[in-house]
Amino acid sequence: MRVLKNMLIAGGTGRNTGKTEYLCRLISRLSGDRKIIALKISGIKPGNDLHHGRHSPPPEKFRLIEETCRDGVKDSSKMLVAGALRSFYLRTRDEFLEEALDHFFTIAGRDAFIIAESARLRKIIRPGLFIMVRRQGDDVTMKSVADLIHLVDVMVNSDGSTFNPPPERIGLEKGGWYLLPGFASRNFKVWRE
Repeated sequence: MRVLKNMLIAGGTGRNTGKTEYLCRLISRLSGDRKIIALKISGIKPGNDLHHGRHSPPPEKFRLIEETCRDGVKDSSKMLVAGALRSFYLRTRDEFLEEALDHFFTIAGRDAFIIAESARLRKIIRPGLFIMVRRQGDDVTMKSVADLIHLVDVMVNSDGSTFNPPPERIGLEKGGWYLLPGFASRNFKVWRE
């Protein structure tokens, strides 16, 4: 397993939990004098187009697209508008995730801070922080992320526009992503490996 302290991975316990909004606020707050690169990953599975939109026919292994549109419609565009230096959309089959990630690094480089929206990425990367966004009152967890819950550093409760803990509790320095002091609260739980 790769250890990448310069990467923050975010996933959601379901769809429409507010994870992209959370990441955009984080990017907006921290991107001023730092190179932050955003990466949105979608799997290739039958029926996925219903949830991720149509992009083009599924690739045999993976397809990496650099976002250049600033209309704020797609998640990768929203992250670019929020202040990411570059933003990418990666569509891949599970069995090619590592190969696709290697390809991403050849294009994006390894020296920037990376925000990745993809819970399944946690299966191959140990990041500086792994965040899971959960819609308040929703105890349902997608089957694809249920086996990752024990790896979560911070469970964020969301109503789609407000978050507990808020993105302001995440810090970024030369050594990577971290939780600011005083992060623990009775309103959410902090998990560690």
